[in-house]
Parts: sequence; structure tokens; C-alpha cells
Amino acid sequence: MANRVGLGIVCALAAAGLYGLMPNFVRAAYLGGVPAVESTFFRTLVIAIIFAIVAVTRRESFVIPAAARPAFAAQAAATLAISICYLVSVQFIPVGLAVTIFFTFPVLIMLVSPVMEHHAPGAAQLLIALLAFAGLYIAFGPSFSSLDPRGLLLAAAAAIGAVVQFYSGRALSRHMTPAAFGSLVHAAILPFTLAVALLVSGGRLRMLPGGGATASALMFLGGVAVVYVIAYLLQMLSLRFAPTSRVAPFYNLEPVMTIVVAGLLLGERLAPAQYAGGGLVLVALGLASHFAKKDA
Repeated sequence: MANRVGLGIVCALAAAGLYGLMPNFVRAAYLGGVPAVESTFFRTLVIAIIFAIVAVTRRESFVIPAAARPAFAAQAAATLAISICYLVSVQFIPVGLAVTIFFTFPVLIMLVSPVMEHHAPGAAQLLIALLAFAGLYIAFGPSFSSLDPRGLLLAAAAAIGAVVQFYSGRALSRHMTPAAFGSLVHAAILPFTLAVALLVSGGRLRMLPGGGATASALMFLGGVAVVYVIAYLLQMLSLRFAPTSRVAPFYNLEPVMTIVVAGLLLGERLAPAQYAGGGLVLVALGLASHFAKKDA
């Protein structure tokens, strides 16, 4: 497989930027009457269908090779963990704390890369990952006044799920196209997301006619699905083009994009610490890009 690091970085940045839109779209849909877990179910349904259509049109195989089955199972479990655990964690702990815990995953990837990629990360890579994490901590300023163990465990599970998703996506891309395995992965987790959505909504989906969702909420719900389809494809392409440890730091752009769009779309005011932390993350991304180009 060609190790096109530069193209992998471009895909990673684009994916991170799009992922950063999603919490705001989910929030806007929620304000219009669509629970967040229904957004998760809907985006899962849409991506499974669209990727299946793309794979069939391109005559791609849906057969999971025996060598790829462990990676497929890991990808499905990890995607479900991120979809559910990260979202539910904010019901028990502050959003800033949940975000900070979740975005330990680029640092965790750096730490496990000697085992997974059979090479030790350089000191510069580790320092860049830690710098980006420090920027996130400053930007979100989590409050430690309410440390519900359930929220901490859920956010930590989502972070571990992200690590597994990245490495399993890299492994799957050696055997199948992103459209083929992406469709199968989301079809596999679809029943679980539906069950959670029905449980939260009392057995009836509010996004359906008669459920009380506003027209603007349904518009943002559609936006959630479209953005997720494109972002997931770009994420898997980034892993197809470059090693996981190379592209992982660039996903720190996601929360920075989230807080910027929250200010523009939802009118949430940014604190000076958020500007400072976001700037620190961008510095880390610039350094990561610089070192990646030298190694490419």
C-alpha cells in the first residue's frame, strides 16, 4: 500500500473539520425536538444505505476476508462505542470534561504505536500530541466539581473506542474499500442505535411525522447524516493513505472547529481561554504537518 502521508493528512484535516460540525448540528436538531440519540441512529442508517449503493455501483465486494474479520469486529464495536458512549457521557459529567477525556485518543495512539506499527514514535510526535491535548484542556476548561464515575467511564470507553477504530480502519483498508466495509459496519450497529433511540424516546421516534420535530430540526438532522457520510469516508481514506500515528494528531482540529461553529451557528460566546487553547492546538497541528512533510 502506498504510504501517501500528505494525502492522508489532507483527508484527516477535512474529516476533522466536518466532524467538528456535527455536535452543533445535533444540538440544533435537539433544540427543535430531535433527541441526540435519534441523530445517531439516523446518521447510521443513512451511511449504511449510501455506502452500500456506492459499493454496489462500483461493483465492490461485500465479502469480508477471513484475515479481515477480527478488524471488522473491532471496527463495529469501536464505532458503536464512540456513537453511544461519547454522547451519553455528557449526561453525567460536564461537556468540557467529556471532550477532554475523549481527545486523549491521539496521545493514546502515539503510546500504542510501537506495538501496533512496530516502530517507536519520535520525541517530536509525542510532544506535539501532548501540546495539542494541553490546548484542548485549556480551551474546554473542564470542571471537576462533579465527577460521576459513569460519565468518566463512558468518556474513557469512547476514547479507547477511537483508538481501536483508527487501527482497525487501517487494517480493514488493506482488504476492503471504505464504502464496502463502512456499509457493513454501520449495518451491524444499526439495531443497537435504534434500540437506544427507542428507549430514550419512549418507544416512538420523534423525528417521524407526528413526533413533534420542527422543520429546522429535520433540516439539521439531514445535515448530520450528510456530514457524517463524508467525514467517515475521509477518515477511512486518511488511514488508507498513511499510518495511524501520522494522521491522529490532526484530528485535534475537530473540537476547535466545534467551538468556533458553536459561536457562529448557536451564538455561544467564546471565552479567552478557548481562543488561547484553540490557538495552541493549531500550533501543534502546524508542527505535526511540518514533521510529516519531512518524513514523507
